[in-house]
Amino acid sequence: MHTDPGAARRRTAWRASALALFLPTVVVAVGYGGLWLSLYMAGRGEGAIARVCLVVLVIGVPCLLAYAGLRLSTTRLALRGAHLEAHPGFPVRDPVVVAYSAVTGLALRRGLSGWITGAGSLVIERDREAPLVVPGLANPDSALAAVSERLAALGTRVSRD
Repeated sequence: MHTDPGAARRRTAWRASALALFLPTVVVAVGYGGLWLSLYMAGRGEGAIARVCLVVLVIGVPCLLAYAGLRLSTTRLALRGAHLEAHPGFPVRDPVVVAYSAVTGLALRRGLSGWITGAGSLVIERDREAPLVVPGLANPDSALAAVSERLAALGTRVSRD
């Protein structure tokens, strides 16, 4: 199978970063697991705080894992011919379709997890509607550049933060 070396540059779809989405769950699991282990080793494994740690580990962490998995499988940004499709991820059901002519601004935002993992959120400003945020993209800089290039090619002026 032959692969085009320039295909990554011309990519028109971006997905969420698994590391950025699962990192908070790992931090919670390690934190509560470490606290429970230290309480257990100190002979206080039957106390109220130890029980709270176990509840978080048994109920909270699997819920966080499921939520992160759903976000990972649903978050995406795709550039089409006359519009872009953005799916901000679970719990939003359907993707949002935005005509390129409706885009008035683009920005890239990164939180603590984004600075650690390199992920970021693409904020798409639209006329007459609330801004659209596509969170946790694995390669947000290339997504921002591609959307900006597409808008420039179509002659659409946007503000870029």
